[in-house]
Amino acid sequence: MEFSMVDHPPCARHLGDDVAIAEGGQGRTMMFVPKPDTKCLIYTVWWRNNGGNSTQWQMEKTISLDSDCVIEGAVGRHLLLYYVGVSSAKQGCYTQDVDTLQLERVCYSCPKQSQVYCNFPPSLLSSPTVSSGKSV
Repeated sequence: MEFSMVDHPPCARHLGDDVAIAEGGQGRTMMFVPKPDTKCLIYTVWWRNNGGNSTQWQMEKTISLDSDCVIEGAVGRHLLLYYVGVSSAKQGCYTQDVDTLQLERVCYSCPKQSQVYCNFPPSLLSSPTVSSGKSV
């Protein structure tokens, strides 16, 4: 596991902003930050440069989300979104691929009473195991 220190993107942020960090294609780390006073997300990308660590965030593009969407977080290459709008046909939890921007509904939940999780159950062949140290 690797940790890095970088400065936040040069944009205005407000307390309580929903910020998510996800893995992108080509080894990039992406940060999704709400654009002040709008319902858009500034899509910024951090990547390695010639084997070294770049400490600067570069804005790649801006994507728009519905005004009733909330970022819950990210897992792997997907944003976890929750739609809280008045249209019951849209309400629920979604994942959005950060490279293709493809949106997929995970579940219907209103009012929000559930937590979104992905990649479960884990692969028994490749996942590390966690043990309590007790024999069963």
